[in-house]
Amino acid sequence: MRTITNIFETVDKILFAISGFTMFVMMLWIFIDVMLRAFFNSPLTGTIEITGEYLMVLMVYLSLSYTHKYNGHVKVTFLEDRFSKKVKSIITFILNIFAAFLFIMIGSLNFKEGLSYMEQNITSVGILGYPLAPALFIISIGTIMIAIRLLLQCALIALSKESLEKNDNSVNTEHKAI
Repeated sequence: MRTITNIFETVDKILFAISGFTMFVMMLWIFIDVMLRAFFNSPLTGTIEITGEYLMVLMVYLSLSYTHKYNGHVKVTFLEDRFSKKVKSIITFILNIFAAFLFIMIGSLNFKEGLSYMEQNITSVGILGYPLAPALFIISIGTIMIAIRLLLQCALIALSKESLEKNDNSVNTEHKAI
């Protein structure tokens, strides 16, 4: 389990780094576009399309899993706060399984659609006419990564329950990493 988790964490960090670099590129691209538009009345062609259909997709989807690792997604906890630790674990387990299933479905459907786009050579409508399939593949990668993270969390919850039962309800801090 530890080897799988380490490999996953390495891939997730790489994808998060790509996401961060993409944010820098997007910021630089938009800054240059604004400056060229303001001072030379000549913006960069395709800025809205490239930033919206590629850079934003890279930035958001490649960082989904990493953000989830640190509880960075918005969530409502007013009911969760009232439950015991055991009930929270059970609810988290069930919700993670359900969410992982949904993310796997989203990822696989986007992958199939990306293959279809490649076969049909579907491109953007704008002036640049770039292929749209890679954006769908990026979405697939991001959603599959968060699905794997959710399933790893479920495995760690299950292992924590086994270790808690074996160790007279002592807390196993090793399983709290993901």
